[in-house]
Amino acid sequence: NAAAFGLPASYDADKTKNYEIGVKGDALNHSLSYDASIYYIDWKNIQLILVDATSGSGYYTNAGGAKSQGVELSVESRPLTGLTLSAWAAYNNAALIQAFPATSTAFGRSGDRLPFSSRVSGNVGIDQEFPLAGNIRGFAGGSISYVGDRQGVFTSTANRQNFPSYARTDLRAGLKRNSWTVNLFMNNAADRRAALKGGIGTIYPAAFNYIQP
Repeated sequence: NAAAFGLPASYDADKTKNYEIGVKGDALNHSLSYDASIYYIDWKNIQLILVDATSGSGYYTNAGGAKSQGVELSVESRPLTGLTLSAWAAYNNAALIQAFPATSTAFGRSGDRLPFSSRVSGNVGIDQEFPLAGNIRGFAGGSISYVGDRQGVFTSTANRQNFPSYARTDLRAGLKRNSWTVNLFMNNAADRRAALKGGIGTIYPAAFNYIQP
């Protein structure tokens, strides 16, 4: 840290231990594939950037610990020639396991969610490929992705910015010929205005970053 009266001169490394077990394979004569896993991440000495109330200087320091644990599952099915159905879903519980020190200018209690971590997220998609003329093939498809509600950065109080859940629809179509592909796509076809970052605890509390329109 920059030399300033009363600020810690340095801070320790943060460390994680990651545990994961899973299974993946296929069935129904390779027309169905799956991938599933459960995981636990133990996070020690979280690094935080704080602001000293006396000098107004920003500095890094270490807080307690946190965990991230959850389940992930993805499947892909090819029931008909040229048709692909896919989906994945995830549940994640990322939270503090220790409160921030009493001397911290940020407020965090054991059990508080980590910033920008959604509990539930997922995606479903469908793609169809079909012959056109000669060795030219066409394809079309779309997907809907879901991101659950999230909370913003830690602040000096228990009050944090809330980011509501949202779903985004993406569409695509195109042509294939040998090694060439022409692709036309429309992301966020429903033109959702979902907030990603900003709000309470940032330099400009009334400003937000949104997903691409």
